[in-house]
Amino acid sequence: MADDEVKARLRAQIAAIESSGRAAGEGGRERSLEPAVSARSLPLDGEDASDRGHAQVSRPPKAGEDGTESEQERAFRKIERLACHREQASEALRRRLTREGFEAAAVDEALARAERCGLVDDCRYAEVLVRSRLAQGRGRRGIAAELAGLGIDAEVVAPLSNGSMEDGGEVERALDLLHRKPPRAKNRREAAYRRLIQKGFAADIAVTAARLWCDENPG
Repeated sequence: MADDEVKARLRAQIAAIESSGRAAGEGGRERSLEPAVSARSLPLDGEDASDRGHAQVSRPPKAGEDGTESEQERAFRKIERLACHREQASEALRRRLTREGFEAAAVDEALARAERCGLVDDCRYAEVLVRSRLAQGRGRRGIAAELAGLGIDAEVVAPLSNGSMEDGGEVERALDLLHRKPPRAKNRREAAYRRLIQKGFAADIAVTAARLWCDENPG
């Protein structure tokens, strides 16, 4: 689906959700946006391709007293463009918008609106990020620290709280990483330990996995 089509569909969904919320009194989140416009890829800090050549707003923006688009509306449109491109965390968006000069009140209002209509969802973001980091061979400790930096509790994220992330599962994942990417240094155990620490594994997991890997690969 082309970017313009995705954005048009996204805006139609937002308008429908907000309209149903107003009709019901206190809207809240009526339903989430379809997966087609969310969870595309991992969110990263920095500039996105979505910041360039974005489509024009398909419906009249909310205007300020002078007829120009309000700062809150501009902040929301910025969130919309970023979220259309890839999944986003609310705290990362807050930092970015603040860094780009938006006032705190406008950012708060825009984020609250984005969360109400399902455009931004930290739980959804966390699951996407965790699954990707696990696929990259990252350790639980490093993933949890990354989530904590965004104000997200790792314990409530399903992929981090299931049995595969207990110590036994972590050791197996650490061993798998060493088998796939074996260190080549002279002191193999120390090099294996360092690699696992750099990948976010806890020290006790790294010690155990490095020892087992060296025992399995004595050469």
